[in-house]
Amino acid sequence: MDVSTASTREAHRPGIAGAADLDLDRTRATLMVLGIALHTADVFITSGDWLVADSHRSAFFDALVALIHSFRVPGFFLLSGLLFAGSLRRHATPDLLVRQLLRLGVPLLSCWLLLNGAQQALLAWQRGADPWAALDGLSAPVFHLWFLRDLLVLNLLVLAAWAIAQGRHRRATRTAARGPGRFAAWLARAGDAGPAHWLSVALAGALLGHALILAVRLTGIAYEAGPGDLTLFNLAFYAPLFLAGLALWHRPVWLRAWLSTPLWLLPVAAFAANWGDAASATLPHPLAREAALAVELLGIWIATGAAVGALGRWRTGPRGWLGRMLAEASYTIFLVHHLLVVALALLLLPLDWPAAVKFPIIALATLALSLAIHRWLVRPFALMRLLFNGRTPAPQGERPVTPAPGRA
Repeated sequence: MDVSTASTREAHRPGIAGAADLDLDRTRATLMVLGIALHTADVFITSGDWLVADSHRSAFFDALVALIHSFRVPGFFLLSGLLFAGSLRRHATPDLLVRQLLRLGVPLLSCWLLLNGAQQALLAWQRGADPWAALDGLSAPVFHLWFLRDLLVLNLLVLAAWAIAQGRHRRATRTAARGPGRFAAWLARAGDAGPAHWLSVALAGALLGHALILAVRLTGIAYEAGPGDLTLFNLAFYAPLFLAGLALWHRPVWLRAWLSTPLWLLPVAAFAANWGDAASATLPHPLAREAALAVELLGIWIATGAAVGALGRWRTGPRGWLGRMLAEASYTIFLVHHLLVVALALLLLPLDWPAAVKFPIIALATLALSLAIHRWLVRPFALMRLLFNGRTPAPQGERPVTPAPGRA
């Protein structure tokens, strides 16, 4: 199960990162809401032009984008891996395949056609082009939906590997019930090798991630765009974080160590990740570019550990109706906020207001509209829940009663 589609009941199910004491609902919802802040800040950055570029800009928004970007998407992949590891143990492979195709594939396709298409037409109209021509050939970019695209591919690859492993190790009932198999046994032995430390986990993740990227680049097709602009490089860049979630589900001590990364390191790591991202593409010497990439990856792993750990331990966030609504609507927020930010930024573009005024207006209005869309357009209708949340009605015996607050 991926974090963007896990139900509240599943997010609270015991055994998911149990010893890490993560509040997955709160963490997931916060990361989704931070997407609104990220893309609203993109309108006012000084380092380039986003889809909408306001004339009033500030370096503050460049720093805000760099900070959020360093951990938000990596955190999504980590939480998705944690939840998917639990789903692998609870669901048969064919059932899980259908669930993930529905929960990731259907919203990906419907939002690409409807929301991204509408956004492409809106941008074309604002630039004086024919909005209908912008829709010809179903050529709308995936924009922020690339996360669902890559996550779906990773889910399918892991399911294929899991099915092969199950087939190879299914000897008899005794063998099948013996345990999770060679991988989990290796994790158990490795976990007893010594005490875990946040820096050791971050270093291991960054090094393994760099090795995977190097291996992918050696294929010669790392940057060749596939369906939906998918590239092997982008897949390899974030796959280690998803795989870390799968692995650390079995080793909560390691997960707890990584998520204990000191929060004061977050801005330092974000700066390192941002510098490494720019330097790995601009430095003249190949070895210098590889060193910059290594700095970027280490910065991402440290920033993710610090931010996700702090969010997971946060106990003073929105509660009551607002907290429940944010958690329930988080998937809808992720899907619709991009179009809303673009539309509202275009609406305010002619106004000669400072960025400090426009930013909160766009961000708060986007959040309010996203919640309203979920409450009155998505949640009440089965077809809309399928198209925008990938949900089908649960069997009568599986429908949860109002879930009690808790932590995974």
